[in-house]
Amino acid sequence: MKKSSNLLIIFLFLIAGCVAQSKVQTEGDFQIKKYRTVNVNVLSQMPVCERECQEEIEKLKNSLVENLKQADLFENVGSEITDSELIINVRITELLRVTSKDRFWLGAAAGRAKVTGTVELFDTYQNKIIGTFLVEGQSSGGTVFAGGTQQAIEKFVEQLVHFMHEKIII
Repeated sequence: MKKSSNLLIIFLFLIAGCVAQSKVQTEGDFQIKKYRTVNVNVLSQMPVCERECQEEIEKLKNSLVENLKQADLFENVGSEITDSELIINVRITELLRVTSKDRFWLGAAAGRAKVTGTVELFDTYQNKIIGTFLVEGQSSGGTVFAGGTQQAIEKFVEQLVHFMHEKIII
């Protein structure tokens, strides 16, 4: 009986796994005023970032712009706005990829995808950085049904937008 209950626990762990996570660490308290125009820059600060890595960073940038638009925090959000009031500089410092192929062939052993980056908010009128914080997004893990890089990107973007929403003063 003991052996079957141990196998059941292991089986449940493999099926349930670990949930996707995200977190923010700030270097100090700050608030964001209601800006009209916002430009988003997303760059890699990793020593090596090959084609697949650059594609993931481009997906992250596009997702961030779309999520900021949907959140209706600012009037105009884009990645090519030249006369913006606020520039959101995202520097990706870590990108652990887990593709669908990895998940298929390795299952739970493929691990968790992870995106970590430093976000810097630059006010162009004041010509200064008004806030800096670290954001991390992780995919679910521990099962053959766990998420991959796309889920980690989604968690990263969700957390960044949510954090900015909390910091905006109207």
